[in-house]
Amino acid sequence: MVNGICKAFPENIVDCPCPTLRVMACFVVCLPNIDQPPNSVYDSPAMMIHSNSASAWNACKRRLIATAVAFWILILASSAAAQQTPNKTPESKTQVVLLGTGNPFPDPDRSGPATAIVVNGSAYLVDFGAGVVRRAKAAMFDKGIAALEPTNLKVVFATHLHSDHTVGYPDLIFTPWVMGRKFPLEVYGPKGLKAMTDHILAAWHEDIEERIATETWQSPDYRENYKVNVHEIGVGMVYKDANVTVTAFPTKHTFPETYGYRFDTADRSIVISGDTSPTQATVDACHGCDVLIHEVQTLESLAKRKDFQAYVAKHHTNTTELAELAGKAKPRLLIVYHASIVQRPGLRPQASSPEQALKEVLSGYAGEVVIGRDLDVY
Repeated sequence: MVNGICKAFPENIVDCPCPTLRVMACFVVCLPNIDQPPNSVYDSPAMMIHSNSASAWNACKRRLIATAVAFWILILASSAAAQQTPNKTPESKTQVVLLGTGNPFPDPDRSGPATAIVVNGSAYLVDFGAGVVRRAKAAMFDKGIAALEPTNLKVVFATHLHSDHTVGYPDLIFTPWVMGRKFPLEVYGPKGLKAMTDHILAAWHEDIEERIATETWQSPDYRENYKVNVHEIGVGMVYKDANVTVTAFPTKHTFPETYGYRFDTADRSIVISGDTSPTQATVDACHGCDVLIHEVQTLESLAKRKDFQAYVAKHHTNTTELAELAGKAKPRLLIVYHASIVQRPGLRPQASSPEQALKEVLSGYAGEVVIGRDLDVY
């Protein structure tokens, strides 16, 4: 014994801050080096032991060693288990926010199609249907998504130029501008978008000039910030910054040029179809993506609208077709939007319920599916 510690005691154990561990280590390391005690009181490193026989001491020593070994096995097993436990998955930095999931029908529960991809506090908008600015404000106020404060909206993508996907465009240009947007919009989309933008700005010319002349409280660059930088795109990568890479792929709708978009961020891949019939390009764009957001028409609603069936067969996707497409694309999550549904049956008798749409898709698809609703966040 040296200073109360057996000479065989390892120095690294001596320095251990836990007294219990030091004692148990002593049982394992030191006891085998201790001679049989005399018939008198022996100062054990752990306790005072009075022994009248060698056999009693040996039995005691064996029990102490067995206890210490069991203790160390438990410690080592716990340590190994902790090392093998995977780290908790970090909270996603990418959010999908459904600002509008409706269609041309004026449904009070579903605004026109508009989807926001929010990455690290920046928002990227796809389509700008009716109500887009107010839905963005609702997402900011009700959901706490600061990136969707309307004056923060800067980068926008259009899938195609149908009115139900673009009727919110003047609102997106002018309302955030009047409310203090500090930069022009950057808008990407198919051929024809530049002409649409120019006509909107021309239609509101008198408003623009009157506001610039009279709203003296606005910033010095107020005259510049209503403007729109239009980028008419083709297939391939169309946008890239520190948060996201955006790739356009062709879809099949009524215009010569229509596009879907794939967003790749550090933690997620998201594909948005826009309006389209089923295409291999959509399957290829997803190819196991994290989220596929796709339009759909229910079989039930089509049965009630025979005059609409031929149009849908050529330019849209029904639930059976979507189930087949999703089975090939294999997204981790399929979000159905821009569907022929209403949440309140009395609004439109020929439309289906969300439950019916889900039932039809799941009849042919075994993956995870949700029917998107306005202001859902994924």
